Amino acid sequence: SVPIGQLLTAYKGNEISADNLYKERWVSVTGGQVERIKKDILDKPYVTVGTGKGLEIPVVQCFLTNPDRAATLKTGERVTVRGRVDGLMMNVLLRECEVL
Repeated sequence: SVPIGQLLTAYKGNEISADNLYKERWVSVTGGQVERIKKDILDKPYVTVGTGKGLEIPVVQCFLTNPDRAATLKTGERVTVRGRVDGLMMNVLLRECEVL
């Protein structure tokens, strides 16, 4: 389990060091706030989760295993997400992600 601020600060400060700590590992990211609920170009649902600060980059981008869960989320809602860290590509990517 890792607080969202800790994960985002790690990737913002040093991507290589953060990858050494988190990449390919399963993490539960706590204390996040839903920012966006969208679909990618392949029509797969994802949710972005941040600390709640305005114009935050990066945020956690959670690619959902259960697409129906996306329909129940609300922007601004506090959530915990669990997934496998796939590194930084503008956002911190979590694959095989679920919202707890």
